[in-house]
Amino acid sequence: MSGAPPRLLFYSHNGVGVGHFRRQLRLAEAFRTHRPDASVLLVTGSHAAGAFAGPLGFDYVSLPSIQMVDRYENWRPLRLGMPIRDLMRMRADLLRRTVRRFAPDVLVADFMPAGPYGGLLGALEELALVGGRAVAGFRDIIDEPAFVRDLWRRTGVYDVLEEHYAAICVYGAREVMDYEGAYGLDGELSTRLHYVGYLGRPGSGTAAPGAGLSDGRAPVLIACTGGGVDGGALLEGFIDAVQVLAPRLGGSRLVVGGPLLSEPELCSLRARAGNAEIEVARFIPELDRRIASSDLVVTMPGYNTTCELLSSRARAIAVPRSGPSREQRMRAEQLSRWSRARSLEPVGLDAVALADAIEAALAEPPPPPPPISLDGLGGAVRLLESLASGDPVTVPA
Repeated sequence: MSGAPPRLLFYSHNGVGVGHFRRQLRLAEAFRTHRPDASVLLVTGSHAAGAFAGPLGFDYVSLPSIQMVDRYENWRPLRLGMPIRDLMRMRADLLRRTVRRFAPDVLVADFMPAGPYGGLLGALEELALVGGRAVAGFRDIIDEPAFVRDLWRRTGVYDVLEEHYAAICVYGAREVMDYEGAYGLDGELSTRLHYVGYLGRPGSGTAAPGAGLSDGRAPVLIACTGGGVDGGALLEGFIDAVQVLAPRLGGSRLVVGGPLLSEPELCSLRARAGNAEIEVARFIPELDRRIASSDLVVTMPGYNTTCELLSSRARAIAVPRSGPSREQRMRAEQLSRWSRARSLEPVGLDAVALADAIEAALAEPPPPPPPISLDGLGGAVRLLESLASGDPVTVPA
């Protein structure tokens, strides 16, 4: 590329929740910090993107929102009363025109290299015409390997990666999920594969350990479930559990519903908390800092929340999402193996069982530092800088 400041476009389809957009937002912020002269644009289908607005230093383009119907294969309009086929054409047109006008040096696609129903393919073709390069970014765990390989074969993901992507970036570690063996990114695709580490926070793992019940200090407890689409039951269970513990356990309690939590659900949680000393909020911009200074977090183990947990010394109770997807269950099992969280089954979990788990976790010493890299932001920024500059991109040894 020329010596002009780099231009990066971050795309997240966001068929449900805000996880993909939050990951792209953190990457965009990290790159802009590294290169203040860069032009950075986010394109997202998340209808909650505005909740994260602030002095970002870049703009975003909002696509009409869609909602995932099943496991990564079918969607429906979230708000617009029109056929999904017409809505996807609208999204594809917006994507293609945005790439044509913005002419990015690098396009970063999160999780879905072709976009839902192939809606990103036209933009990728446009990217090649303007001389840009594409990188596909994936979280640490997608889902169980056999399901992912079958899905990617049927939906043409391997072909899209081979034809359009200069690099494949995993925001995790090979020890957690070997993308070559587990997800079939072998052969020539393995030469484009980069494991950059988890997207930890600056100073990851250096937060002061929280105290346990043995020293007499009242603990700080937090419950959160990411975007808030399907975490209401766990938050209700947490409120009930801390009320069970109230006679013998003081301290502060924070419940964060998430930006997508509905107003009726938020009102219901506040009513459930009653006069107990429980703060119930829809959204906390500095939630990562609150987690870092807490003693225990009860959460669904989504990728972004897991990064915040691993960046802190807080104890954790991980309650994976129920349903056919095994992503959160697999991550909860990994956190348990690292002694970073207690994993509880969501089905049949009642207030007494959750209260017992909270009390037992607080009696334990703070968890050890994670045995994997949390410098994923640094690794990703270095990769994106190489792509933007036009340098050859080599796979780290």
